Amino acid sequence: MWLRRLAWAAALTAALLFQITNENYLGRFLLALCVALPPLSLALSLPGMLRCRLSLSAVPAATARGGGAEWAVDTSVPPALPIARITLRLTEENLLTGQRQRGRFELTGVARRHPARTNAPTEHCGLLELRADKLRVWDCLGLFSLRLPPPAPARLLCLPLPVQADPPRIPEGAGQRPTPRNAARRGPGEDYDLREYRPGDPLRSVHWKLSSKWDQLIVKERAEAVTPLPLLTLDRFGTPGELDALLDRAAGMSRALLDAQQPHALLWLDGAGEPQLHPVADEGEFHRMLTALLSGPAGERGPALDGCPAGLQGLDGPAFRIHINAGEGGDSHA
Repeated sequence: MWLRRLAWAAALTAALLFQITNENYLGRFLLALCVALPPLSLALSLPGMLRCRLSLSAVPAATARGGGAEWAVDTSVPPALPIARITLRLTEENLLTGQRQRGRFELTGVARRHPARTNAPTEHCGLLELRADKLRVWDCLGLFSLRLPPPAPARLLCLPLPVQADPPRIPEGAGQRPTPRNAARRGPGEDYDLREYRPGDPLRSVHWKLSSKWDQLIVKERAEAVTPLPLLTLDRFGTPGELDALLDRAAGMSRALLDAQQPHALLWLDGAGEPQLHPVADEGEFHRMLTALLSGPAGERGPALDGCPAGLQGLDGPAFRIHINAGEGGDSHA
């Protein structure tokens, strides 16, 4: 900006000196041209400058770690309105690891038809965010500028590379719930619950003796032993490389359980030490779980789940826990 203004000031000074030393039409023409160019450039560029807008996006919106992905900076300018140059500062941040880098970015040319693109850093897992600030749009000569409102941030999900794993075998009877208080026993292995009759219940399920005693229809239904879902736990902290290995193993185990049609849940502590429990029963919940897992900040050191025994609960009471480590193997216990 200042170099362009100094160049214009130097040209104006030279035209003025030329007109003083040469009293002819050429000297007057050059001086008038130097004086008129800046307001003429501003008048031609101002409509486009006022209506110019920028948008940020990621192409694609999600990719595996190390995969190719780009940030797209798109300029929206009405046709036939010239825009010479746009300058801005881009900030890329990994919301999981906290890694951040900034750099200046410049768009030149008239009303770009295609968005400008720059490579996205996908070396580590995480939710990547691109923000733009210090946006300025310039007139054709680069002497005047207007500040533009910042666009909405763009986000790119850099997914882990799932490690191939076999679904764990849950021991028989692990984590079973106790027999309900209102359960009755008819015989060996035949526990059942009692409840009021509802329309549609078969008559053979009516407990006639209790119904006559309580003066209302009572239905008995079999009470099955329930085994809680597998609970995958992980301590979500470490260096970026350690987090990559941990997330690869967690995604691999969750994918193995999902492929085996085994609903499960993942549990970890966020940066504030609050438990984050996410059930996974289908592809949609698997994607939402990964998004939450990669979104919050994770430092190199943080709270461990073993130090928070109250948080080691499944969706409905105690669960069969499978702890995921960054290294080979994992501890699992009920």
